[in-house]
Amino acid sequence: MTKEELLNSNFTEDQLDEIQLGIKDGVDVSLYAKENLLAIQMRQIRLGLLSGVMVSKYNDPKFDWFQMEEIRIGLENHIDVDKYCSPEIPYMKMRQIRKALMLGIDLTSQLDKNADVLRQIRKAVVSGIDISKYVIQGYNAGQLAEIRKGIEKGLDIEDYVAIEYRGGSIREICKGLESGIDVSVYADEEYSWRQMREIRLGLENQLDVGLYNNSFYEWRQMRQIRLGLTIGLDVSSYAKLSFTYKEMEHRRKHLEATAFNLGEEGTEGAAVGDISVIVTDYGMKAIMTCPEGCRFTRDAIDAAIQNAHVVSGLKTKDIERVVNTVSKGQEIIIAEGTPPVQGEDGRYEFFFDTNPTREPKELDDGFLDFVNVDWYETVKENDRIALYHPATRGVDGESVTGSKITGRNGAEQKVLTGKGFNKSEDGTEYFAAVSGIIEYVEKSNKVIISESLEVDEVTNATGGIDFEGNVHVRHDVGAGSIIKATGDVMVDGFVENCYIEAGGDIILKNGANGQGGKSLIKASGSIMGRFFENMKLEADVGIEATYCLHCDIYTKGTLDLSSRKGLLLGGVTVVEERINVNNIGNKLSTPTKVIVGMNDRIRNIGKEIQADIKTVRGEIKILENACEQFKSLYTPEERNSMEVYLKIENAIYTKELQLTELKGKRQNYVDRIKEMMKAKVNIRNHLYEGVRFNFNGKVWNSEKNYNITMTGTPNNIIIVKN
Repeated sequence: MTKEELLNSNFTEDQLDEIQLGIKDGVDVSLYAKENLLAIQMRQIRLGLLSGVMVSKYNDPKFDWFQMEEIRIGLENHIDVDKYCSPEIPYMKMRQIRKALMLGIDLTSQLDKNADVLRQIRKAVVSGIDISKYVIQGYNAGQLAEIRKGIEKGLDIEDYVAIEYRGGSIREICKGLESGIDVSVYADEEYSWRQMREIRLGLENQLDVGLYNNSFYEWRQMRQIRLGLTIGLDVSSYAKLSFTYKEMEHRRKHLEATAFNLGEEGTEGAAVGDISVIVTDYGMKAIMTCPEGCRFTRDAIDAAIQNAHVVSGLKTKDIERVVNTVSKGQEIIIAEGTPPVQGEDGRYEFFFDTNPTREPKELDDGFLDFVNVDWYETVKENDRIALYHPATRGVDGESVTGSKITGRNGAEQKVLTGKGFNKSEDGTEYFAAVSGIIEYVEKSNKVIISESLEVDEVTNATGGIDFEGNVHVRHDVGAGSIIKATGDVMVDGFVENCYIEAGGDIILKNGANGQGGKSLIKASGSIMGRFFENMKLEADVGIEATYCLHCDIYTKGTLDLSSRKGLLLGGVTVVEERINVNNIGNKLSTPTKVIVGMNDRIRNIGKEIQADIKTVRGEIKILENACEQFKSLYTPEERNSMEVYLKIENAIYTKELQLTELKGKRQNYVDRIKEMMKAKVNIRNHLYEGVRFNFNGKVWNSEKNYNITMTGTPNNIIIVKN
């Protein structure tokens, strides 16, 4: 098609753009330069031609652009698109079938199910679990999602799941099972998921849910009762069906404000004749005063006491002493109230160190000692790990006027959650269900016991390790070895050229030498070791060692080489937050590259986000133009009955959601960059020549310096003497 033919055609501006882009890219535009194809459909064909796939599979206006995209992506990934290449299959179904096929899973036998159900089936197969019986019974996608998540967590949900439950109800049951509470208390279809939540929260906080687990209470009424119980209130005065939740809230707040205090300090009293009795100290004392030189009978004194309404805590012996004696005019305490006794809060007694230091100490020779450190606590199966001491009830007090002063009940603690342990029947004792590493997460009140694999050594002869849990190697890791673990990896011996990857921390007590930089040590947590030579190190949290020689280092957190032998020399080091080091470089000016803050990995993330935003905005523009074209050609009644127009409207909505999500990612990226601008390098001892710094984009070749702190922006590097 010539340029003149294009200009004289009826193509829209967006269609012409796609044709011209195809000409520029050198593809056969005649395959899609058709007026019956929307511009966004043309785009999918053009992208397919650029990828070299068989676009004839979807070069048909019967396919909408989303369907075209799913077929194109399938072709690009060399899967059998014939399994879903039909205009009759909605694109969302296509997507789930395509994603499954890319994982070797064929869902075409389930085409009668909607896309959301297919998604749950796919995720279940990937996780290695079977939810087919729930699919056959007709559970919807929301229910299947919660069932799948529960089974993935190893929860025994079979006895508590029913098709009558909504997804939210199944979620509350799973949360309860995960917390180890008795979910049978609320696993009943008469409760809504919100009511279930209130009962679950009560059970998790060890409250007496029998006071409100009545389905006639709406969930907001349950909440007010639960909140009162949480702080030890006597809720009996408002835990009644006759009160609305607003009335309950008002009464709860009133009780909260008055139940546990003695009122305002003040005095009140009465006088009979010359005898004065005053009630003071928040109603906890009654003081009698008689004029000096006077003598009074018991009847007169009793009358004064009665007139002051003092009925409790009378000090009879003290009163008797002043009967018929000459008064000296002094104040006499004649009654004292009984103060309330506050109940003690529940508490856990742990039988393991809940906060191991994990801090290597500096030895006399300046090296860090990674051997004699309590890195973690271990337990054996059936070991008692915790004992719960329940809260005690408060004891009410009484003022001298007979008023009850409520003693606050102690608050129960949340039940321990986590994995790897069992509870006694009464819920007070906790025992290890497996042998392994134990840790306590105070913030979430969780105890986690992870199984641990212990081996003497890892070599090519013993084979690699791929373990779900923690790995402990008691001796060496030989060259060419591979260790993968979802938890921590600890090696007591020496590490040679190898590959180690951990979902937690990696601790190499005696260091590692990669022999030419071929090794990769990669941790989602921290990497710690005596030293590292010729290694590639990647850690999300941080890296700590005595020294690093000729290593390629990347961490999102802190690099700490601050002991007296601390040294960073050679290689390329990329640190996003902070470097604490004793020395950088050496007298020989060995080339050493240090990148602090902003780096290429982060830049690429930003570029990808921006490119995605640009693409989605372009797609929205094309869709909006197509929408306007329909509006100019058809009345609202006509276009609202046209499938293509409705698809365009739906696509605009979907793409706008996608754009909003991308903008959120971009904001997170911007926030991360702002934090990187605060990055620092703290050098306790020598900075030598030969070190090339890139500080948030500003490059500087080092000069000799001593005991400094460095910060930097894209325009300037600031060096301050410590």
